[in-house]
Amino acid sequence: MPVTTTAVSDRRGTATHRSAGRAARWISWIFGMAMLAVVIVAALHASEGRDLLALAGRARPPWLALAAVLQAATYVAQGEIFRLAAHASRHRIPLGAVYELSLAKLFMDQALPSAGLSGTALIAKALARRHIPRAVVAASVLLNVASYRAAYAVCLAIALTIGGTRHRLTQPVLVASAIFVALSLAVTAAALMLAGPRVASLPARVRRSRVFKPILAFIEDADPKLTRHPRVLGPAVTWQVVIFVLDAATVWAFVRALAAAASPTAVFASFMISSLFRTVSIVPGGLGIFEATSVWTMRLMGVTVPVALAATLLFRGVSFWLPMIPGLWASRRITAAPAGAARRRDGR
Repeated sequence: MPVTTTAVSDRRGTATHRSAGRAARWISWIFGMAMLAVVIVAALHASEGRDLLALAGRARPPWLALAAVLQAATYVAQGEIFRLAAHASRHRIPLGAVYELSLAKLFMDQALPSAGLSGTALIAKALARRHIPRAVVAASVLLNVASYRAAYAVCLAIALTIGGTRHRLTQPVLVASAIFVALSLAVTAAALMLAGPRVASLPARVRRSRVFKPILAFIEDADPKLTRHPRVLGPAVTWQVVIFVLDAATVWAFVRALAAAASPTAVFASFMISSLFRTVSIVPGGLGIFEATSVWTMRLMGVTVPVALAATLLFRGVSFWLPMIPGLWASRRITAAPAGAARRRDGR
């Protein structure tokens, strides 16, 4: 069958688009690493390098162990969110399987930054291979996204209240955070209201958009009874809040491990505001942006620069860098497994 000029052109266009995407990812990683290096050098210049060495010498192993346990618990909480819709529809998923899926999603979202779409696609693929109905898979994906935004808005609002009462946050930060809270709640409400056939009521141009099409596909296929049921949505939001609290508690444990004192609420406020800047940045995982904001906000809350920098780098080590290798292994294992293999691994 002859190959038409249009087909050749389409293939060339696709290849060019993929090459451009890969180049953009590499550039974002390079830019992020450069930003991280600038932050570390600036923080070391503002303090003294020997201060960090002294802190390392005073590190308390029990607090370091506690930080590791807190961080490991975040994956359990994330896994429970994945299981909610499935369990509500009487489909069982082992805890070990969703823990593995949590690691894989973290790797995909960090290595291939795409506003969470890469990790979302992985979740859908893994759940579908367990022969879970498409409506339940889509509901799980939508619940994860919607509950994350809702919990983010709640926790960020609490952080703004803490920061505002201490009069230590600048007005631009407060305004930007308030706007983000409002947008997060609006997006969450819209996604839940549109779940199911209501997506068809949107303008055709929106439904065909390259940006919104993959998201709307999950929203349209999602079982509205699952996504909007209080007994499913409520626990999902609660688990997401638990994840934010565990992450902030990990940072606080690292501060305590460095023989320093800090208010847990102040560290929570610092973490949430730093997470906001990480979310809106264009670099993978907010490299450099998160670290700079974390050091700055913790300094505003009374933590010294050496302690703030060391605690932030330790947190990024266990939450960003350390899970990359097991996350890569888990993502390859999930994507390479043939259909039905998941059930055989679980002995079913």
